[in-house]
Amino acid sequence: MRDQLSNIIDDIKHEKCILIIGPDIHDFGEKSFFEKMCDDLFSNEHHDSFFDSTPNYVFPNEELLQLKPGIKKRRVIKMMESFYKKQILFDAPLNKIAQIPFHLIISFLPDSRLKTIFTNKGLDYSYNYYPAEEVPVQISEDSYPSKKKPLIYNLTGDFEKNEAIVTFDDLFCFLSGIMGARPLPKKIQESLKYADSFIFFGVHFERWHVQLLLKQITLNGGINYSVLKNGSASSNDVCLFVRRRLEVDFLMDDPLDFLDNLYDGCHEENMLKNGSPIAKVFISYSHKDKLGMEIYNLLKSKRIEVMIDEVSMPGGQKITDFVNIIREVDFCIPVLSKNSLRSPWVMKEIQECLQYGKPLIPVCIDNELSIITSKQAEIVANDRITEINLKIIESGMAGIDNLLVERERWLEYNRSFSKILSELKSMKYYKIDNDNPNDFINGVVKDITG
Repeated sequence: MRDQLSNIIDDIKHEKCILIIGPDIHDFGEKSFFEKMCDDLFSNEHHDSFFDSTPNYVFPNEELLQLKPGIKKRRVIKMMESFYKKQILFDAPLNKIAQIPFHLIISFLPDSRLKTIFTNKGLDYSYNYYPAEEVPVQISEDSYPSKKKPLIYNLTGDFEKNEAIVTFDDLFCFLSGIMGARPLPKKIQESLKYADSFIFFGVHFERWHVQLLLKQITLNGGINYSVLKNGSASSNDVCLFVRRRLEVDFLMDDPLDFLDNLYDGCHEENMLKNGSPIAKVFISYSHKDKLGMEIYNLLKSKRIEVMIDEVSMPGGQKITDFVNIIREVDFCIPVLSKNSLRSPWVMKEIQECLQYGKPLIPVCIDNELSIITSKQAEIVANDRITEINLKIIESGMAGIDNLLVERERWLEYNRSFSKILSELKSMKYYKIDNDNPNDFINGVVKDITG
């Protein structure tokens, strides 16, 4: 298995491996994905109006349905699309697939989940699909499948175009087209021709129409690897038949285990793709508030580049350097608390952000913003200035540079606090619970991404 995995990774690296994915990438237990979908469709109280759900008119082997006369197929497609959208179990494997640098991904799933994952990760890609009746659109030069910009090709339709293979008529139209007058786009045929390995992930080889289709897209007879659910190829007759017809090697691993091993192998080779950040933000906070670093980690997990003094700014950095950092960010997130609202440095950071027109997304970790007054802040500042003056006198005016800098910060805090407080109170802000800081993050990300 290790040698096979190494060969596959090498083929991926050289754009010689094509991934073909089907709906059974997740183990649904005793039932297939299609059977689970039928259960969902038939649970609709109006299902009798759409299709005949008697056993004679449901075809699990071909994964097809019989619609009742006069029913518009697009209504059924919308019901199927709704079921696909609920399959959040697909997210984890598809997220890993998006990071593995396949140059061409052929999908038997007619939904947009994989596209959405690529988009959300900030990963470049191109997309097209095989239409139900029209001649397929040719792939342009700038969309030629590559590791840098992989092509996602939906082979069995596109829900967003109201196209999917639902009935026998759809299947026959599809097979006669792809094997006849409406072949796959030339760029895809070229990629298939030069591929040395294919990974079939969640695809049922025992289905006659799938065998025909896979024979069509692997005409060059490359080294083929199949990943099936445990026991899916347990029938020796099917196994030998498929091996003889399609020259397929069955890797009898659980598909998710195989994907994990492939992902880890690509990680070891430093091959995994990481998307570009969707935004750059600066977090202004008091180091006494440990939630500042939690917010930092939460935002990082959402593909947001975060600048924060404990991580990105060494101690003693000059204010001019800080201003340069502020100029580069898209947003500032002040973490407001009893500590930060009494910090001259945090107030200075907020003031600079306001001065340079950087949008602020305040996050309150306690109720201090609604409690503190300018008078209270003035008392805090004056007490601190008095302490500093005493230290200056006690030092005999020797080595007082840092004390003078600190005193000036508190003087500026006094001068600017009232205006900054007024600005902050006029803004929309998020309230974060110390016990559950995750609750607010989606709202913040939505504000950042617009």
